[in-house]
Amino acid sequence: MRINLDFYPKSLLKEAKITLGEEFSRLPNRIQTGYIQIIWDHSEVIKYNQHNRDPSSFALGNEELSNCFTDFRNFKAVNTNGYYLRPKSNRYGLLEGQYVLSRKQVEGSIEHKPTNWLIKTQEGFQGWKEVGVVGSKNGYKMSNNINHLLDNWYNKSLDNTKEESGFVNSKNETLEEIETKIGGGINRDKSNINKEVNINLNTTINKNALKVHREILKILKGDIKIREARRETEDNKPTFRITTTVDGVLGQEETVYIGGTLGRVNRDLSLQSLSSKELSLEGIDQRLSEINKLLIAAREGGGSTVPVIYTEVDTGRYTAKGAILQGYHKSVRYAALAGCYEYDLEAAHQNILIQLLDKMNKNFPELQVLREYVANKQHVRERLAEEVNTSIAIVKEIIQELTYGARLSKSPRQAVHKSCGGDDILLEKVTSNQWLKSLESVFKLAHKHLIEDRDNIVNAVGIPFNKEKKGKSSEMAHVLQGYERLVLDAILKHSNRNDVALLIHDCVIFYNQQSTKKLSMIVEQETGFKLEFSEVKY
Repeated sequence: MRINLDFYPKSLLKEAKITLGEEFSRLPNRIQTGYIQIIWDHSEVIKYNQHNRDPSSFALGNEELSNCFTDFRNFKAVNTNGYYLRPKSNRYGLLEGQYVLSRKQVEGSIEHKPTNWLIKTQEGFQGWKEVGVVGSKNGYKMSNNINHLLDNWYNKSLDNTKEESGFVNSKNETLEEIETKIGGGINRDKSNINKEVNINLNTTINKNALKVHREILKILKGDIKIREARRETEDNKPTFRITTTVDGVLGQEETVYIGGTLGRVNRDLSLQSLSSKELSLEGIDQRLSEINKLLIAAREGGGSTVPVIYTEVDTGRYTAKGAILQGYHKSVRYAALAGCYEYDLEAAHQNILIQLLDKMNKNFPELQVLREYVANKQHVRERLAEEVNTSIAIVKEIIQELTYGARLSKSPRQAVHKSCGGDDILLEKVTSNQWLKSLESVFKLAHKHLIEDRDNIVNAVGIPFNKEKKGKSSEMAHVLQGYERLVLDAILKHSNRNDVALLIHDCVIFYNQQSTKKLSMIVEQETGFKLEFSEVKY
């Protein structure tokens, strides 16, 4: 039986009945909860839900609508086309205030105009021929009525009782009930890993650090207008002097070097992250939205925790529903988990690939390029970033794509094109770089040795390859991400679940400091891989 992992705040449903009135309250419960789920999930437009053709709209497809409304056609009827309601009854007679929905007129039904609570801004399309990019979902925005509802809800202080606050799904099951069902915060429905290897569903956040970060972002957006206003010079470096306040309390003045050497902010990783790359208004707005989402979620829970539920994608990777924390901007994650420790696998996929080939006694001259990268990844990344004139983050992303078998091609269909942001000059430098060409050839040979023409590919956590996904890149990703998951589970198996704050694919964030040597020892004992971990304090 499928477990419903879609949760919404109870107080938002209550506010909708007040603000939207009878038009909302007379709808069947499944339609009401469907709307509330969509409104909660997309109340903020951020990276994970942003439409690829309209940055101000959120993407919404038929699969998500069917999950929320049982049938996506029910949503289209109520929201866009018009619908019919007839009184609900049982063998004892009519049920007061309850109605049955139909998409066409039936005996006893009354026609109602569409609600238009969600406004379509973009029409979805299929394939490449239309606009030259991967097929898209429809784009939507909240109507004025829904924005008014959200404003009312945001500004209300909650009565933090079990009756008035907390999260439930459409079956009225609580987070605690679901956590008991799935054994923690991870729901596994694809892999063969012991379900007892799990972590807590709630993650504790640092609300004060988030509020400080929010004030800094507001200053960056409003007062200095992204590196232009209030510019000062200190040691010939562009700086911004930021005095933070939280709840009216004067904070400590910080000096942030944008695009230059960091000064007195070295202890604050969230500020370092802001200073490490050029900011944009859109990036600041998304960070503010992420912070708002976290603080509202914590308010709903009546404390300092937010629910994070992980599901498995086709390769086995743990993906946080709604991208909560896991898919947020780094600066927000650093602030939310201030004081925590991140343990990241060093060159995880490349290192695993080398060790797999070594175990098979497979060696070839081109493999030396990969060994060089594993031995000194930072030096290689810095050198490549200088050679192609881009950021280390983009270089890292390109190397990761090549690891999965992507081609060094200028084609918009290739992952490298996306990593380069479609920049023709950068694409030319990347696709002609000799070191990257050598790396590309490594993974072609690695695919031949590891996978070849196998009909059935099952990765390390027991998940068969989805044959609907074609191409060497998808096959390599399936194999390598399976081993990545195996390593992550080994760590979780030997960790106190109360000490794990967040999972991010190839790293684990703990509330307290761990021993990197012990982590490496655990991984080697459980999986046979000799891997090292880096440590970063948030």
